[in-house]
Amino acid sequence: MPRINSYLAAASPVSSKAISQAAREDPAILDLSLGEPDFGPPPHLLEAIRDEELRLATFLDSVKRYEHSRGAPELRRLVAEWYRRNGGLHIDPEREVMITHGGIEALNLALLAVTDPGDRVAVAEPAYTLYMRSIAVTGRRAVPMPRPAGEDEYAAALDGGPPAGLQALVVNSPENPTGYVASEADWQSIARSAEREDFWVIQDEVYDVMAFARPHRTARSVPGLEPRAILINSCSKKFGVPGLRIGWLVAPPPVIDAAARVHDCLCLGINILAERIAIRLLGDPEMAAWFDTQRALLAERNARAIARLDAGLGYRWPRRPMGGMFLFPDVRDLHAALPERHRSRDSNAGTAVAHYLLEERQVATVPGAVYGRNARDHIRLVNCGPGGVFDAAVDRLARRADG
Repeated sequence: MPRINSYLAAASPVSSKAISQAAREDPAILDLSLGEPDFGPPPHLLEAIRDEELRLATFLDSVKRYEHSRGAPELRRLVAEWYRRNGGLHIDPEREVMITHGGIEALNLALLAVTDPGDRVAVAEPAYTLYMRSIAVTGRRAVPMPRPAGEDEYAAALDGGPPAGLQALVVNSPENPTGYVASEADWQSIARSAEREDFWVIQDEVYDVMAFARPHRTARSVPGLEPRAILINSCSKKFGVPGLRIGWLVAPPPVIDAAARVHDCLCLGINILAERIAIRLLGDPEMAAWFDTQRALLAERNARAIARLDAGLGYRWPRRPMGGMFLFPDVRDLHAALPERHRSRDSNAGTAVAHYLLEERQVATVPGAVYGRNARDHIRLVNCGPGGVFDAAVDRLARRADG
């Protein structure tokens, strides 16, 4: 039999997928594993979406043609307006914006546009699971760059200089899984390193409107980074529509030109009907107030959970979320308190605890090991699901291990 891709043949399944699948199949399990927002789409837009974007004439017009390879001009203009309104940036919608099949396609297009097979791409860990896999499956070399917990984590990680020979650095801010938001000191350190070593900075900022404890900053606004900054963004989380699959890439014109050529080979065109809904979402003048409400909700849930899940129960918080939809406690003390049959199940505290919580508390969480070697003693909790589910899950998590 002819061989298949060697990386894919050897890649092990992501352990969090099995936990999430168990939660989907058993209604008794309270799911804090999947980042699928319960909020959104914004209620005040639902009637207009039903009457306009989902009517038969719109449907037929949308499915009978291919979209422009860079996406709908109106949507690209709204993306440029997003950055003008939220950061005072001037983005050329014709030359610097491309609509993509969600944020993950934007990431892969960026990698394919600015790196060659074998190039080194650094990822600051803890890190979103798909970064390392996307880099590897495209034939690039993923370089883990551990970040110590603190106030200026990227600055600390880059203190001795970046990994040698980089072509790109991936920055996720606000971040999945920890909720960390890059500081001004971080951005200054990133900019100095990128300019000195001449590498691209790819910022995944899909949680931009969810920064609540520290202001969000986009890499394009940092002095010295504009000519080498590539921005990845998406409708999925901010509007609560992960199934819409509309994202975007903002980058210098040569990067967009290259990405468009790759996009033609992979996807040919974006779903026009989904684009029309994204135009409705991005163009709504009332959206800022709705974002404020959702951001306050997430911050309040985080504060409540951290107050309940304290050190006495085995949860420690070296990183308190500054944004996003996640909590990321260190559970080594909880692991030490588990019954032996659970404690010995895995040497990674986060993995053993995640399985214990699933089996004994019927709460689905994500083992920290999927986010990097320096995250193995943690679990990730998602705070964006239905409020009743979140509160009930925290109640279960707050029981003592011997209870």
